[in-house]
Amino acid sequence: MKKIFLIILAAGSSLGATAQIPQPDPDTTAKHFLIVASIGNLQEANAGRLAAQKAKRPDVKAFGQMMIKDHSDAEQKLMQLAKQQDIGLPSAATGGIVPDPALKNAGNNFDQLYVHAMVNGHRNTVETFENYAVNGKNPAVKAFAGQMLPTLKAHLEHIKAIDKQLNSK
Repeated sequence: MKKIFLIILAAGSSLGATAQIPQPDPDTTAKHFLIVASIGNLQEANAGRLAAQKAKRPDVKAFGQMMIKDHSDAEQKLMQLAKQQDIGLPSAATGGIVPDPALKNAGNNFDQLYVHAMVNGHRNTVETFENYAVNGKNPAVKAFAGQMLPTLKAHLEHIKAIDKQLNSK
């Protein structure tokens, strides 16, 4: 009887142990990372198009044009990588992304709103890419994240400098 009790106790405790095994963090999955990165690329490129059209300051216009080029190039690389890794991305992450309506309708405040959005957006993007470059599980996607980081960090520093100029006036 004592043996049966010990077996039941052991079985019960092993069931409890399996219930406590942590599940993979979805933020470190390759597919999740690529979805977030794709949406970010498309948002940056679309907002950049608005900046190229609507910005009053030449440095803000130039930054917008850089966003169009760099994030469109990054999106092409991302899509190639997703295809090579056989990672299907939902259409919601690869098309139909539109700029923030507040930015679209900003009027005279466009430069300030755009720069503020780019500072915040690039801070988040750099953090996301750094996280995957360090903690990611897929080696090819991890390499992509690491490869893109210098450009993203340069974008962040560039837009922070523009923001500083805007705020000093």
